[in-house]
Amino acid sequence: MKFYASIFFLYAFLALSTTAVKVDYTGHMVIRVFPETKEQINFLAEWESTSSVDFWSRSSTIERFTDLRVNPESYNDVAKILLDNKLNHKILIANLGELERQEQQEIALRRALYNGNKAIDVENYHTYEEVMAYLADLANTNPLVTTMVAGASVEGRDIVQATISSDLAANKPIAWFDCNIHAREWITAATCIWIIDTITTGYGSDPEITALVDQYDWKFVPIANPDGYAFSWTNDRLWRKNRAVNPGSICMGVDLNRNFPVGFGGTGSSNGPCSETFHGAAAFSEPESNTLKNLIAADQGRVKTAISMHSYSQLWLSSYSYTSALPSDYTTMLRAMRAGVDAITATYGTVYNYGSTGTVLYIASGVSTDHYYVNEGVLHSYTIELRDTGLYGFELPPRLIVPTATETWNGIKAFMNAI
Repeated sequence: MKFYASIFFLYAFLALSTTAVKVDYTGHMVIRVFPETKEQINFLAEWESTSSVDFWSRSSTIERFTDLRVNPESYNDVAKILLDNKLNHKILIANLGELERQEQQEIALRRALYNGNKAIDVENYHTYEEVMAYLADLANTNPLVTTMVAGASVEGRDIVQATISSDLAANKPIAWFDCNIHAREWITAATCIWIIDTITTGYGSDPEITALVDQYDWKFVPIANPDGYAFSWTNDRLWRKNRAVNPGSICMGVDLNRNFPVGFGGTGSSNGPCSETFHGAAAFSEPESNTLKNLIAADQGRVKTAISMHSYSQLWLSSYSYTSALPSDYTTMLRAMRAGVDAITATYGTVYNYGSTGTVLYIASGVSTDHYYVNEGVLHSYTIELRDTGLYGFELPPRLIVPTATETWNGIKAFMNAI
C-alpha cells in the first residue's frame, strides 16, 4: 500500500502542475513486461485500471508486451510486484529525461536551419499556435483548403478542422481523420500535417493525389486535444489526457479516447480521475470528444472512412475495441487493412500488424472509432498506431517524421484505392 500511495501522490502532483515548471523525467524508465499466462494479462489489466501507474501499452495476448513508465524511486517496488506475479521484464528506455532533451535539441536545430517558404517546417514538431497559424495560412493561400472552428476545448482553445476539396458543392464521399487526441502522441499531428501538405502541393501535378482529391473530400482535425497538447509542450511532455478539472479530485484530465459511448466505462478504462484512462463522468462529457461527435454527425452518410491517428506500436486496427468479439463486417475490414499495411511495409520495410483492436492490441472501451462504426455507420473506421515499437515510444525524434508520414500516406492511398 505504501508503494501505491507514493505513486498516487506523485501523479497527483504532476496533474496539478499548472505553472510553467516542466516535469523533469530524468531517471524515469520505460520497462517492458512479458506476460506468459492469461492470469498475468488479467492482473496487468486490473493494475492499470486501479492504479496511477503510467501504462504506455498493454498486452491482450501472451504474444504482446506491456510497457510501463516507472520513476526511479518506485522501480524496486514495481519490480517486486512484477516478481510476485511471476512477470519478467526488461528496461526498454533507461532515461526518459535524456530522450526528451535530445528531442528538444533536434527540434531547436531544425528550427534554426529551416529557411523554407511555408508557414512552418512540416518536417518538424510544432506548438499548437504554430499549427493553427499554418492552417490559417494554408486556407488563405490554397484554394483547395478551407478551415472551420468546430468547437472549443475546456480551456477555450479552438478545435479546427481543415478540409481539402476540389469541389465543395459536389458533396463527395469523405476521408476523415482525427489526430493527437492523446496529447503526448506528437507524431500523429506531425503526420497529419505532413499529409495535408503533401496533398495540397501534389494536387494537379501528382496523378494519384489528383485522382484521390477529385474522388473524395479530405477532412483533418490535426490537434483534437488542444489543451493537453499545449500542456505537453509547456509543462509535461508525457501528458495524455485533456485538462478538465475533475470535481472532488486533485487529479486533472479525462482520457478523450475513453469518453465515447460504445462500451463506455467498461474494460480498458478507469473511473479513477488519477488514471491515464479515466473515462470521465459520462460519454461525451468533454467538449473535445463532443466536437468530434458533431463533426462526424454533420457529414453522416458521406464519411467513407474515419481514421484516428495514434502512437505507438505499428498497428492498423478495426472495431471492435470494447470487446474481443468481431464485427459482422470484419472480412471486408481485413481486406482493406491488409492493403494499407502491405503498402506501408513496401515503403521502407516497416512491419505493421493489423486486426481488431480487441484481439490485436487490448480491450479499450469508449473509444472514438467504435463510435464512428457503431453509431455513425462508418464501416471503414480504424485506429492507426504509428511508429515505433518502443525504442523511442512517444518521443519519436523529428528526423523520423518524414519516413513515418511517407509510409503512412502510402498505406492510406493503397487503402483508399482498395475500398
